[in-house]
Amino acid sequence: MPNLRPLIESRIRTQIPAFKEVAGAADMANVMAGRLTDSGCYIFQERVTAAESQLANAIMQRLTVTFAVLVVVRNVKDARGGDAADASYTLQAALKTALLGWCPEAGADPLEYGGGALVSFANGFFIWKDTFITHQFIRAI
Repeated sequence: MPNLRPLIESRIRTQIPAFKEVAGAADMANVMAGRLTDSGCYIFQERVTAAESQLANAIMQRLTVTFAVLVVVRNVKDARGGDAADASYTLQAALKTALLGWCPEAGADPLEYGGGALVSFANGFFIWKDTFITHQFIRAI
């Protein structure tokens, strides 16, 4: 089962040139603790859940794999964040265009949208998190 995060990162990098930085991360805490880039995009695997195996003498489980994609924009001119939110919305729309329905590899399902939420608006940085979901199978026979 391949690591899908680098494939998603590469897809975003090639499909959305408006991002000045596209990088992987371990988790949200590491993104927030590091250097943020205006028009940055940071990707990490957020969660994996497994369905029960339906086989009697072997294991075959369907995994639900959720990736978080943080969109970071900065605008210090608008203290209320409206301009930053608008810039973020444009990048979020580009993410959906690039990722929805795209299949990162043959053993995974096409990506679906899992939702989004504001993470933070501080020091002019508007940080939004979108999640994208795929499914994979693991087997032991």
